[in-house]
Amino acid sequence: MLFARFRLFRPSFLMAIASLGALTVIGDDATVTPEQREKATKAVKVPPGYRYEILAMGNLPEPVFVKFGPDGRLWYTGRRGNIWAYDFKTQKSDEVANLKVCWEPIPGRESNERGLHGIEFDPDYAHNGHIYLYYSPVYENAWSNRLARFTVDNPAHASGLKSGSEKVLLEWISSKGFHQGGALAYNSHDGKLYVTVGDNNVSGDTESFYNDPKNPPQVLSDLRGKVLRINLDGSIPKDNPFVGRSDAHPAVFSWGHRNPYSINLDPENGRVYVGEVGYDRKEDYEEINYIQAGHNYGWPRCIGPNIGTYGGDCPITNATPPWIYWIHEGGANATSGPLYRPTGGTNDFPNSFHGGMFYADYVRRWVRFAPVDATSNTVLKTQPFATGFTGGILAMTEGPDGALYLAEYGGWFTPSPQDKISRIVPIRGTN
Repeated sequence: MLFARFRLFRPSFLMAIASLGALTVIGDDATVTPEQREKATKAVKVPPGYRYEILAMGNLPEPVFVKFGPDGRLWYTGRRGNIWAYDFKTQKSDEVANLKVCWEPIPGRESNERGLHGIEFDPDYAHNGHIYLYYSPVYENAWSNRLARFTVDNPAHASGLKSGSEKVLLEWISSKGFHQGGALAYNSHDGKLYVTVGDNNVSGDTESFYNDPKNPPQVLSDLRGKVLRINLDGSIPKDNPFVGRSDAHPAVFSWGHRNPYSINLDPENGRVYVGEVGYDRKEDYEEINYIQAGHNYGWPRCIGPNIGTYGGDCPITNATPPWIYWIHEGGANATSGPLYRPTGGTNDFPNSFHGGMFYADYVRRWVRFAPVDATSNTVLKTQPFATGFTGGILAMTEGPDGALYLAEYGGWFTPSPQDKISRIVPIRGTN
């Protein structure tokens, strides 16, 4: 997660399996007093009829991605290589693994955005125990990012990863420690795994590369600045948009991305949405993009509502405009959230939220809601939902109970007492 100028750092971390952690029960408030927890809870303002709850807070440094596992626990990853799973019965977080990754502990250093990122579960996890992780392996010959599959020791209640179980599915260069991307999502509608990859560029160099035809986001043979689509075994789907082109990597699904750090799928139809971190000037934009096969989203030549990065019209005539966008101004950082579909659970949100998207800004520390026209898939007038978070929101997911779950990152490439896992639930009988 890149915080260049108060933006989200999108880590893509080097994680080599040097140590596979045994089960450790983490006291969620080990470094946080009850008073701090209460203060953080009261700071968040939600609409009448809703409640903000902290599930885990303290001793969970730098949480970056969150996802429900088939075992019923809420799994989340940390930039420094931790994988935790929150158990709703014990109300504690089990440390499933503590992976040796390349992460930079000093803010502002070159490798700040590297580390452990996204996590996803195999659709047959209950039988094969497979999970997918995005990370940067510990430096050997050259910096890289890696998508790999691992096997847990016990799918019913994992307490570690099996030694030697790693299968590398994709690996590519990470020449700079910036803009790593790192989100993963399995799409049950087509059976494919979607992967977001940042452009790996340094923000301060934008003016020198924005018009360079060899810059990664506009080069189809380079995996950086892309959304990828692969089969679960790492092979390439035959219907990917650039299969058969000599100038393109066949895993590429969409291109022209800056730092697509979050990804969410609509469970009803399989549509793919990505939260993309914008450039750092006040005139730049944050974006939520609806991802379509073969589409070019314009970076680094175009920003926001398809305008030129340095003025004028977007010079890429077929660039796809963002689905949602807002101006950077004094600081901003986009996080996409779930396309809300009711689960039939005890914490389902009311009908007015069904079919729309929750999205967040890491820097501004708010959550908004975007109603969506079901026929055209266009966003209607967005509305504020929650504000005042004491940690910036890096990831959101809808739980099987219908509640909205959040990963809040409170530091700046450092652990913070405000690092937490939280949720927003409707109060029964008030909606």
